[in-house]
Amino acid sequence: MAESPASPKTSSKILEFSRKELIATLFLITSLLIGIGTKYTIDHHWWLPETKVIDTNPESIRLKINLNRAEWYELIILPGIGEKRAKAIVEHRKNKGAFRTIEQLCEVNGIGTKTVKKIKGSVFINNPLQSRRTKDNNIKSFTNTPATKGS
Repeated sequence: MAESPASPKTSSKILEFSRKELIATLFLITSLLIGIGTKYTIDHHWWLPETKVIDTNPESIRLKINLNRAEWYELIILPGIGEKRAKAIVEHRKNKGAFRTIEQLCEVNGIGTKTVKKIKGSVFINNPLQSRRTKDNNIKSFTNTPATKGS
């Protein structure tokens, strides 16, 4: 008895894959799933806390920058300070030492009183002598306290 072309043996041969084809298919499916998972995690930021945008106006964001510690790329965001002036501020600070007042910015080449007035509300100066005295006082007060027993 001869088999007809529509017999189960012929139809099952259509779905048979060689070992190499199965490995390649498995690799492609795995790569696709990893790609989809990566795209999902990047798009949805599931690891970050949920935040809400309150105001989209960039002018409403207020920062205070420590003039004696900020790098040039942090100073760029100040109004009227570009890359050239920011680098000049950092260079002046390296050469002359820390700023004691905000008005000392006028000593930096390219910065005048108008620019200082613009950025006065956005910068602050942490006086290194004052913070050092505070640290020294904290150390003295700590060393003057009597030690507790058992420590």
